[in-house]
Amino acid sequence: MDKTLIRTTLDQAVENVRRNIPRFGDQYPHNGDGMTYVLTENNHWMTSFWTGQLWLAYATTDDDEFRREAERRLASFEHRLVNRIGESHDLGFLYTLSARAQWQMTGDSAARQLGIDAAERLITRFHPKGEYIQAWGAMNDPVEGGRMIVDCMMNLPLLFWASHETGDAKYAEIAAAHARTTLRFQVRPGDITYHTFFFNQETGEPIGGKTAQGYSDDSLWTRGQAWAIYGFALAADWMSSPEMLEVACRLADRFWTELGDAPVPLWDFRLPPDAPHKRDSSAGAITACGMFKLAALVEEPARAAAYRQNAEHLTARLIDACFETAPEAQGLLRDSSYNVNKNSAVEQFMPFGDYYFLESLVRLSGNPLDFWGTASLNCAK
Repeated sequence: MDKTLIRTTLDQAVENVRRNIPRFGDQYPHNGDGMTYVLTENNHWMTSFWTGQLWLAYATTDDDEFRREAERRLASFEHRLVNRIGESHDLGFLYTLSARAQWQMTGDSAARQLGIDAAERLITRFHPKGEYIQAWGAMNDPVEGGRMIVDCMMNLPLLFWASHETGDAKYAEIAAAHARTTLRFQVRPGDITYHTFFFNQETGEPIGGKTAQGYSDDSLWTRGQAWAIYGFALAADWMSSPEMLEVACRLADRFWTELGDAPVPLWDFRLPPDAPHKRDSSAGAITACGMFKLAALVEEPARAAAYRQNAEHLTARLIDACFETAPEAQGLLRDSSYNVNKNSAVEQFMPFGDYYFLESLVRLSGNPLDFWGTASLNCAK
C-alpha cells in the first residue's frame, strides 16, 4: 500500500480528532447525524472509542493536547463504574480504551487500578452454569439473563489483561471459558456466526441462536462476524491457543469470500433482494484490524502475508469509498450502520467505525501499539 497515502490519510484523521476536542466538550459521540455526531454523557457502551482515538492520536504525534484530553476524561469513567451507569458486558470495551490505554501510555497507577476494578465488575456477569458472560440487562433478568452475544469476544481482553497485571488467574479463566463457549455455540457450520445465543440460565442448557441486529436468525450479520474475527484472534494471542487462532482464520477467510469485490461490506452478508442493502463500513474496519492481528500470529509466512495484504486492501477500499475529509465533518468513516432493522443510524458515522479505521491506519504506519493483545503489555513510561 502506498506509504504517502497512508501518511496523508493518517495525518488528516488525526487532525479530525484534534478538531473534535472543542466540538465534543465534556460529551461523547454516540451516532452520526449527517456531518455531525449526536453527543451524550458518558452513559453508553461506545464512549471509550473516543478516548481510544485520543490515545491513538497521541501515540502518532506525541502531542500532549491529545494526552491531556484523554486523561481528563478518566474521572467520568470512574464515576460511571462507581455508579453502575449503563453497565453490561461492554465494561471490556469501556475500560480497555480508557483505563488500560491510559496506564499503557502514561504509567498512571490510578488508571491501572480502575481497569482492574472494571474487570472485577465484569466477572460478576459470568454464569458458571453455561459458562458465559451475560451480555445485557440485570443479572437474573428473566430474558436477558440467558443471553450471550458475539461482540463479547472483544470484551475479554480486559480480563486477560487484569490477570496479567494482578497475577490472579480468575479473570483469564473466566475469559477463556467464555471464549470456548462462544466457539462451541456461536460459530456455526460454514464458519459463520450467530449474533446472540440463549441458555437456560437456571441449568446452563443451550437453547439456540438468535439475531438482534442481523437480517434474520440464520443470516450473517457482518459486524458480528468482524467482532468474532478480531476477538478470536485476541483470544488466541492471550491463550496461546492454536484452536482459537484457527477459528479466527476460518472466520476471516469466510468474511473475505463473502465480501468479494465489494468496496464496502453490507450490513448482512445474507440479504434477500427485497431487504435494505445498506453498507456497514465499520465491519470492514474491524475486520482489517483483526486481519492485521492474524498476520502477526500465524506462523506460515505466506498465510501471514495474505492476511496482511487483505487487511491493507480492506483499508484501502475504505479510504477510497468512505473516508471523510471535509473540515466540518465530525466523523472519519462514512457509511457505518448501527441497526438497520430498526432504521437506527444507518450509513452514518459511528464511534467504533472511526476508532477501528484509525487503528488500522496506525498499524499501516508501522506503529506496533496494541491496546487489546499482548504486544504492548508494559506501560510506556
